[in-house]
Amino acid sequence: MKVRAASIVLALASTFAPSVGRADPFHLQASVGTDAPLAVTLRGDLELPGRLRLMASGGLAPQAYINVLNNVLTAASGGQSGSGFYGIRVESASAWRVHAGWRPFSGAGLVLMGGYGRLDLAGAANARTLITSVTGVTPPASVPEANGIYDVRSTLHMVDAELGWEFLLFGDRLVIQTAIGVGVTVDARTTVSPRFASTTPGAAAARTTAQDRVSEMLRSYGVVPTMSLSLGYRFF
Repeated sequence: MKVRAASIVLALASTFAPSVGRADPFHLQASVGTDAPLAVTLRGDLELPGRLRLMASGGLAPQAYINVLNNVLTAASGGQSGSGFYGIRVESASAWRVHAGWRPFSGAGLVLMGGYGRLDLAGAANARTLITSVTGVTPPASVPEANGIYDVRSTLHMVDAELGWEFLLFGDRLVIQTAIGVGVTVDARTTVSPRFASTTPGAAAARTTAQDRVSEMLRSYGVVPTMSLSLGYRFF
């Protein structure tokens, strides 16, 4: 009985484990697609023996995705229409990801992936709104912060996981990839800098407070569900 049980375990292991020893071919493919709501991307996949997979992608966020990010900031501000968090509005965003994974079955397109992702946000905030939100005091009309603009930049470092499926067409040359996943922010850093010469007492401290609070908000609520779709070409 023990010998039979051991045989069953070995059979299952040989079926589902990565078979590095087999003569599985290398595959290299490039594709264009989207990782909604992060970016429209260019992507490259390399499949190694054992159906182990390496992937890198990068791209820019279209306006529709930027609108989603701004809606999230508005919700974080308590729903003040169009104000964002401390009056911050995202103006551009870029993302890149590096993943490793495995295609468990040689005859099926299931792909399991995970790795690192980075999201860079660039935007602006009305200086008066930010100062007032942080300190509770409106800057007087005579100081630069009364009408100035702050540049705001945030970088999110994320851990990603994806469950995907790959379709091969036209002699296994055309590749369609779909996936659902989630990115969890493990760290975030924000900088707030004036577009003008700032000499207002207390403004620098308010900017530092805003930086810390925005970074903390991104770390606390930076869980991003993703849906991916790409079309590509397999070179070999």
